[in-house]
Amino acid sequence: MKQALSELLSLAPAEKERRGLVFTAQEIAGQAALWPGTYERFASFLPAARPFLEEFLAHPRKCVLLCGAGTSEYVGLCVEALLRRGLGVPVSTVSTAALVVNPQGWFVPGHATLLVSVARSGSSPESLGAVRIAEALADPVYHLILTANAEGELAREAVALKRARLLSLDPRTNDRSLAMTAAFSNLVVAGQALAHAGSFSEYERLFARVVEAGGRMLERAPDVLAGLARQGGYERAVFLGDGAHFGTAIESRLKLQEMTGGAVMCAYDTFPGLRHGPEAVIDQRTLVVAFLSEDPFARRYELDLLEELRSKRIGRAVLAVAAQAGEASGLADLCVEYDPDGSLGLPADYAPPVQVIAGQLLALFTSLARGLKPDNPSEAGVIHRVVEGVKVYDPVAFRAGRGFRVVAER
Repeated sequence: MKQALSELLSLAPAEKERRGLVFTAQEIAGQAALWPGTYERFASFLPAARPFLEEFLAHPRKCVLLCGAGTSEYVGLCVEALLRRGLGVPVSTVSTAALVVNPQGWFVPGHATLLVSVARSGSSPESLGAVRIAEALADPVYHLILTANAEGELAREAVALKRARLLSLDPRTNDRSLAMTAAFSNLVVAGQALAHAGSFSEYERLFARVVEAGGRMLERAPDVLAGLARQGGYERAVFLGDGAHFGTAIESRLKLQEMTGGAVMCAYDTFPGLRHGPEAVIDQRTLVVAFLSEDPFARRYELDLLEELRSKRIGRAVLAVAAQAGEASGLADLCVEYDPDGSLGLPADYAPPVQVIAGQLLALFTSLARGLKPDNPSEAGVIHRVVEGVKVYDPVAFRAGRGFRVVAER
């Protein structure tokens, strides 16, 4: 019997076209096979990156900003803790949409900044504008651009910057669907590699387990999630994650909301944070998706929250996504496990590209169950693959009384 995802991949081209499945299912199914190529590209990039990073790290006062638009921002949330430890400097993640509106709130005077710009297409005006605004600062800015599109505007911008390095991924990671899937997980892999720029052999030892875990998730998750989507009954969804999986949760929330054209309204939080007000959104039409940490300390907090939800009898269903569900199997209605026998032992900070696959598949199958076209689910054309109608203004020109000078637009 065919697995739910392989069934979609085996559809005739005309049927894929009719159902809006030309790209999305294949991009989700093929992403883990692209991770080794991303690893190899970073390994080849490392000789150029190391002296660049060493020059930045030599500054007495310094910080790192991870920035991107939409899904690209959430790549930063998945890797910022790793980068903090790996580089030994303060690291923050900020949306380029927030950065261009309030740059003075993010760039610290008297500090060198490593601005890591993360992008799929590299065509979002906020991403381009953020780089141009940063380049005009008096303090030194080091630009590291990670993109799935070597031909994009952001990649082309790199050659004009004073201090910049560019890493372009395999063109196949540049998803053609509206929703960003393969690009997200491959950019997370690139971010993990960056955190190990000074200890790459350590990542080399872990990386094979990341790839194996991704393959297992793609084998084990589709049937469970397709069945959940067919059963339906959820008009809302709340995604929970701690640590690096906070990024997993936010990204998965966006995927379900995007691929259902907003028909399923979604929220996100940490497990403990849910109690502080957001729990109010959970009713009998709400699916709770729990991305469980591989760290046993964090897992204790997560189990406490799941026990609370069970005792309050709220929510339509709880879906647990984990390496091993353990005690959570008695607190969740459904479980997706990618390492049930514990043979991989993947540390929590390296699991986001694996666990996010479950979020992507949930979005895909829910979109199909609602009669939508996953490649372009926004029937009214409200959202697009790349944002349109946006202008980014020069903050320096404005404060000098020269009005609103546009530095990027689309």
